[in-house]
Amino acid sequence: MNLFKSYYLGLCAASILLFSSCNSTSSKSQTEQQAVHSLADSAFYYKANVKYAKGFQITHLQKGLKELIVWDPWNPGKVFQKYYLKNRGEEVKNIPGDALLVEVPVKSIAALSSTQVGILKFLGVEDKIVAVSLPDRIYDEEIDQKFKEGKIQAVGHSETLNFEKIVEIDPDLVMVAGFMKITDRETKLMQAGLPVAYNIEWMESSPLARAEWAKFIAAFFNKEAEANQHFDEVEAKYIDLKKLVKDVKTGPSILSGYNFKGTWYMPGGQSYLAQFLRDGKADYCWFSDSTSGSMPLSFETVFDKQHDADIWFGPGQCKTIKDLENLDERYTLFEAYKTKQVYCYTKRMKESGANDWFESGVMQPDIVFKDIIKILHPDLLPDYELHFYQKLK
Repeated sequence: MNLFKSYYLGLCAASILLFSSCNSTSSKSQTEQQAVHSLADSAFYYKANVKYAKGFQITHLQKGLKELIVWDPWNPGKVFQKYYLKNRGEEVKNIPGDALLVEVPVKSIAALSSTQVGILKFLGVEDKIVAVSLPDRIYDEEIDQKFKEGKIQAVGHSETLNFEKIVEIDPDLVMVAGFMKITDRETKLMQAGLPVAYNIEWMESSPLARAEWAKFIAAFFNKEAEANQHFDEVEAKYIDLKKLVKDVKTGPSILSGYNFKGTWYMPGGQSYLAQFLRDGKADYCWFSDSTSGSMPLSFETVFDKQHDADIWFGPGQCKTIKDLENLDERYTLFEAYKTKQVYCYTKRMKESGANDWFESGVMQPDIVFKDIIKILHPDLLPDYELHFYQKLK
């Protein structure tokens, strides 16, 4: 029972005992008690249990008001953005003026990354999406159909963001993938009166922490109870899979990523991708690294340390070994290329480039983990068929 509910129920009970001799006062107390029950049990007052995520914090400040903080992962201890969530329809006094005010539940949202689309669908509020960044990156068929019917608009992203179009659509909330700092375009949106929410789940250090950002998005829709329940189910499945590999002593050595415009972005040792490998008992030479995001490395460094890796995960969005060779002929020098042990998350990718890995993968860490276990230790899941990954032919 939360503090708000305990306090008011105790207050009403005391009032009834004190004034039980007066019928009119007693009747009034009962009415007030019913109102308090209704208020305290409402979705806004549910407090989700955040177990893994470090990037956000939700605090109940007063009746009808929450504080939602997004922490800056690049500057530990500093706030990236702060919001006050006001429960729609409730009167709230003395709201501080040091953060963005958002009335919740929001009725419409511009979701400018594929991950956000997947989380909104997970929460059952995909019908609130009124704008996306790039329509050819929508994997979900129902959402794609709504775009074709004109119910969802495309507004670009980053450098191509169409400010005027977003203002014209006027969503209750614009959600973006935060990166390093707040951009001028995002500041301009906020100055126009559109709250911008920063979803920085990709900087979390574990798959479950990343999935837990569903609770962050849920706060804007008064859906924290649903987020908590759904997440608990996913967490239980993930933990069961960890038990499957607990007796594995050694695993194959792993290479990840690929060389992009002269830089090889390798998953840092504290990234969620590295945690998948750690949980799966793989041998990854960067586990001791302290980076949460990606490490920018040279091709030469990667080749020197990992040319003989047994398995290669995620080289771009390749579907065949020939695709990989066409990206860079030097890839043919890696042992994993020679033995054809190369896997990519392109099994659920449309011709347009829309990839379900980016859309629903974040909310299905158990399925991603199952794929990884199958690739690392195929004997543990003999009848399982890969869902997101595929072996390059």
